[in-house]
Amino acid sequence: MAQTGTIFRALVASPSDCIHERKIIPEVIATWNAVHSLSAAAIIEPVLWEMHSRPGMGSRPQEVINRQLVTNCDLVIGAFWTRLGTPTGVSESGTAEEIEHFREAGKPVLLYFSSAPVVPESLDAEQYKALTEYKKRLGQEGLYFKYETLSEFRELLQRHLAGEMIELLKQIPTTNLPTEMASSSATEQQQALTNFCADFEAFLRRLTAEWEAERDSDPHSTDDGKYIMSRAADEVLHFKSMITEDGTGVSQSLGEILKRLRTHQRHQTYIDGGVSFKTFWDEGDQLISAIREQVSKLRELSKNA
Repeated sequence: MAQTGTIFRALVASPSDCIHERKIIPEVIATWNAVHSLSAAAIIEPVLWEMHSRPGMGSRPQEVINRQLVTNCDLVIGAFWTRLGTPTGVSESGTAEEIEHFREAGKPVLLYFSSAPVVPESLDAEQYKALTEYKKRLGQEGLYFKYETLSEFRELLQRHLAGEMIELLKQIPTTNLPTEMASSSATEQQQALTNFCADFEAFLRRLTAEWEAERDSDPHSTDDGKYIMSRAADEVLHFKSMITEDGTGVSQSLGEILKRLRTHQRHQTYIDGGVSFKTFWDEGDQLISAIREQVSKLRELSKNA
């Protein structure tokens, strides 16, 4: 059934060395959309210059990007590691100019700096110096977050994006919301619960299929398995954040599962005849079983609502 909603556009801003962050940001946004789009009647569109920009003449390159993309976005998510970027003639870099545009417009800025280790020989001293000075100046003018690992970055962004969207959704006039979203009758609450259950079951099906396919492919390492469970942790966190009233204990159970998923991410394998390797996959199977148990609770709750 068609549904009227609101589109928020999030600009992904970073220098060229943040390759992994530029992949993670759209993934976190997609997870938010999967969990919240129906109940919030809103979606977030990630905007990346390499996908959304088009040829343009008559202005400097960054000005073309500003005109085509930046001015039409509602928030910016910026990430830095070792580089600040190329000067634009107006600002220290294109990324810095984009961020300043949002600051001047009073739009949300989610800003992150990586402190992950770097190979000294690959470091551009001038770029790193410029980045250090830029970060120091920003620290006097606002708030940014630091992270050491990509999983920490993902977790921070999940939490911050969810909080920012709560504030942005408050700004939508009630009259612009669909009629079914403007009221909270028992029928609508039942439908929301049904949708929640359906989304959770769809998540479980995807997770099970991905996990079993990797587990049964004779993998040589646990890297892809850890990635699958990292994404699962993202979704569990989102589902848990949606539960405001819980008489079934599902929220608490999801919290425990989330802790186990984080521990699973830190699992180490050793040269022990494959024992620790097998333990990793067995623990993953147990985690999926624990998630499946929550589906049964939610089905029962939906029946009795």
